[in-house]
Amino acid sequence: MSLERIPAPPGDKALTAPAIVRGYDDAGRYALALTQRLAIRRAKLRRAEAVLLLEDDVIFHPNFRALAEGIDLPDDWGMFFLGCKHVEEPIPCAPGVVRVTHAIDTHAVAIRQPYFNRVIGALDAHGKPTPDHPLASDRFLAALQKEIPSYACFPNLAWQATDSSDLLHQTYSSYHLAGTQKAGLDLIERTYARMAGIPLAMPGTCSPKLGLLFLTRGDVHHPDIWREFVGEHPDKVRVFSHPKTPDATQGGFLEGTIIPEYHKTEWGSVSLVKASLALLRTALEDERLTHFVLLSESCIPIRPLSEMLRHLRRKPRSRFGWKDLEKCSDLQRGRAAHLPQIPDGCWKFQSQWWLLERLAAEWVARADYTDVFGGMPIPDEAYFATVLSLLGYPVDDRVVNHDITWADWSRSAGSPESFRSVDWLTVETMAESGAWFARKFPPDSDIAKWGLHRTEI
Repeated sequence: MSLERIPAPPGDKALTAPAIVRGYDDAGRYALALTQRLAIRRAKLRRAEAVLLLEDDVIFHPNFRALAEGIDLPDDWGMFFLGCKHVEEPIPCAPGVVRVTHAIDTHAVAIRQPYFNRVIGALDAHGKPTPDHPLASDRFLAALQKEIPSYACFPNLAWQATDSSDLLHQTYSSYHLAGTQKAGLDLIERTYARMAGIPLAMPGTCSPKLGLLFLTRGDVHHPDIWREFVGEHPDKVRVFSHPKTPDATQGGFLEGTIIPEYHKTEWGSVSLVKASLALLRTALEDERLTHFVLLSESCIPIRPLSEMLRHLRRKPRSRFGWKDLEKCSDLQRGRAAHLPQIPDGCWKFQSQWWLLERLAAEWVARADYTDVFGGMPIPDEAYFATVLSLLGYPVDDRVVNHDITWADWSRSAGSPESFRSVDWLTVETMAESGAWFARKFPPDSDIAKWGLHRTEI
């Protein structure tokens, strides 16, 4: 591979006379097309098999190389977008790859040698009939997608950074932080669902069913609260458990819910991740479940089940609080230093307790990085969000960054506060936190008197 930078005339300084525009909406767009044609001609003269055009405001996924190496591009490809904005719904054809039907943006696009002349000709708009689309180079390439086999990475592995645009004279990007296009989200959701082979979960139409995944020592501390909670809509909930001491669940709320796969768990070790993954993979076997929440024995619900289901119907996204490497603590950065093979941009430190929508759950369960994360302390507070990011799942764009489970860490003693006597101030703090669950409540806690899990108090 050879690299070459080709200077383009800046759009904000280009002349706007018709002779300079030459079939484009403005001089800036003409300058871009002229530069693209020049790059393709140089590739043609060098007898290159393909040319990859990269605009100066392109940004790449932090794990781009590994994800790109895993792509199996169809043999008939003519144009290949590392990222783009889909105007019409694409067709999934391989893991991480879709067949483009109508997509725009040329921030990172490869063109194969047999199609060099066809693309050069399409970009030369001067003196030709005015087409029925905007006069910009990406629109001319979009018109070719019906005759040139065109594919794209999905999700995007490259996209337009938020930057000052010579063409629009403003700072903007057509993409969210992790590369998800801002427009046409309905077709993006449909593509995700088709690619994963799961039911479409659109806001307002999703019929949520919740998998409660209990990672515990024994039975839950407050079985009556959980029985009341589940009893509100028993057909909308299914319980799974991985107790450290299975015999301790006999006669309790978790009796009959234990999954077959067992891991001997220890605090701070990767065994907790392995047990959590075992819970998740078992729950995923039930195709009716749309969401999965990880809980401990000291957790209780602090909102009614009906309220949670309404929220998930309205916004069926994953929910957990997370911080990237720039915003996390020095202690967390020290843990990340144990695994230098993970790109800095992929690190996401999250609470051990999360809620995942089915797409994210399927995504993180399909891979096993436990051997890698076994090399760092307390991996359960980084594994799930970081692995999602490593695999290309756009965490920044698709996760509600808010703790699903409340806990009081005000003493910063390495473990959250345990509440036996719960006063009204604590209840108010929990209620205002926006969390759906809370911990830690030992068996002798009086939390039940507040009835936070009930629809009517």
